[in-house]
Amino acid sequence: MKTIIFDEVASTNDELKKLKDPAEDVLMIARRQSGGRGSKGRSFSCEKGGAYLSLLRLYPCKAEESFSIMITAAVAVVKTLAAFDVTATIKWPNDIFVGDKKICGILIENVIGGDEVTRSIIGIGVNVNNDLAPEIKDIATSVKQITGNSANIEAFYATLAYNLYKEYSMEEYISYCKFLGKEITV
Repeated sequence: MKTIIFDEVASTNDELKKLKDPAEDVLMIARRQSGGRGSKGRSFSCEKGGAYLSLLRLYPCKAEESFSIMITAAVAVVKTLAAFDVTATIKWPNDIFVGDKKICGILIENVIGGDEVTRSIIGIGVNVNNDLAPEIKDIATSVKQITGNSANIEAFYATLAYNLYKEYSMEEYISYCKFLGKEITV
């Protein structure tokens, strides 16, 4: 896997889309993103101190198994947070929460050719040591806020990258899902 690190970039997902024919998986890290986004084009605050990365994986699975990419990403984040003394849950399908506050968003963009996912870009933004904007303090949290300490951001990236290459089952994903079996109002 090739690793590319930027001090600042608009979006690691968008930068990876520019790569024409990568010969191997590529991990792209940004210390800050000026145009971070989540699902449905929503903006995602990406200030210095957070972990913002995208992993381009080549031929990760069959098209019919594409949800396994989300399973891997979500469980990898939960396990990485646990390694930094943070207990998190998954809000189906792509948000990670601690209690009632969001700590991470995941955006997956797949390219499908025939019956294969030919490439997948897994974008992940985690509030680690970054200060939260006043408008999201009531709905978001960070590792630093929860533990009272700054986490080693390099160790966080390394742990997350390692966990993104492990395999997780649907049962494990479900075991971390926050709202399963609970009544909700939509």
